[in-house]
Amino acid sequence: MTAMTEPVVYVVDVCGTLVRDDTTLGLLHQHFASDNQRRARYVLFRALTARRSPLRLTFAFLEKLTGRHLLKHAVVRLLKGDKVVSLDRSAAEYSVLLLKERRVASVWQLLDTILPSESVVLASASLEPVVASLASAIGARHVASTLGQRDGVLTGCYAEDLTGHKEKAMVKKYGPALLDGQVFAISDNFSDRSLLEKASRAYVVVHRDSHRQRWAGLDATFLKVGE
Repeated sequence: MTAMTEPVVYVVDVCGTLVRDDTTLGLLHQHFASDNQRRARYVLFRALTARRSPLRLTFAFLEKLTGRHLLKHAVVRLLKGDKVVSLDRSAAEYSVLLLKERRVASVWQLLDTILPSESVVLASASLEPVVASLASAIGARHVASTLGQRDGVLTGCYAEDLTGHKEKAMVKKYGPALLDGQVFAISDNFSDRSLLEKASRAYVVVHRDSHRQRWAGLDATFLKVGE
């Protein structure tokens, strides 16, 4: 009689792991650029997020000083007054682009043999609409940061930011048994180190060879972006 193999849950980060983009910024770029009525906010968004923008450099300095993710809260404020369904529509359009053009090939090579599958959980601090859209497209489950809303209108604030709290969110949504068995964790985020250390098998996505030094002491398989 053949012994049954214990099922594996794959916990997969999104930004920089499943896809190459910062999907919070990518979603908002898609959203503001897709409608001329949002033109003024698009200009402000670009001023906040362009790589060498003085405003972005200022936020980068303040984030290092405070240890807080200030920029993403600032850009989310630009959503105030927009309808939830409108952002959901932008997320659906953006997720098509991500799956077509922005995949991290080495991660997808690990996942392609099991997708679609509920054994995959996308665990991301990115925004719920885009993570939910990606999860739906590949038949996976998900947890993500949520936005405040009233009567279908966005408040411009986070309802819940999952940065550093992914494990708690998965247990809350899917129950403690989810992480009790074999867990294969895949991420490029140092904030996920605790999850990777607890995993039965850890995969770390590195964007540069020098980034491996950050993970000293972690027993992991390293996946290079572009491989």
